[in-house]
Amino acid sequence: MTAMLSPAPLSHLEFPPLRRKGLELVSRSVTSRSAALHAYAASQLGAELIATYGAGRGSAGNSSWLLLSGLEIHLGQSVLAPDLIGWRRERLPRMSRGSSGIALAPDWVCEVLSHPEERAQLLPLYAHEGIRHVWLVDPEVRTLEVLQLDGRRYSLTALHSGTGTVRAEPFGALELPLRLLWAE
Repeated sequence: MTAMLSPAPLSHLEFPPLRRKGLELVSRSVTSRSAALHAYAASQLGAELIATYGAGRGSAGNSSWLLLSGLEIHLGQSVLAPDLIGWRRERLPRMSRGSSGIALAPDWVCEVLSHPEERAQLLPLYAHEGIRHVWLVDPEVRTLEVLQLDGRRYSLTALHSGTGTVRAEPFGALELPLRLLWAE
């Protein structure tokens, strides 16, 4: 008979802000309750976008994008790691090799929300760096917020919920079935 141990929950631990070479690394936590939903939504959305807009897939009406996950972006004094990041190929035709991150502000980021403070913490940083499009996905309440930079602040251009199929800028050519993001 083999005994299986469950890992202890880490929700009681406090993590200090991370610092690296004088840059502030914005840290985010994912609660154990939402970790699986967070990973699922980010993975599914990334797969849908890459299948339509990834390397060499641009066509008339929709340009090709460099779409990544798990990469740092070095902006000013901040080092950020959005769940999904995208640059139009016209702005970033290829990735540099041997770099731990990219210093060019992306055209689009997506954050899969894990806690309520995340929006207030990240949106001002993204606006300051001029990131034009932000998507906020909340897999627990099943919403996709589509934001566009308007001057120095973001305006909500669309709020999608439920399981229907939607189009959202800057990826308007893609018909995105929201049900794919909600682990149904």
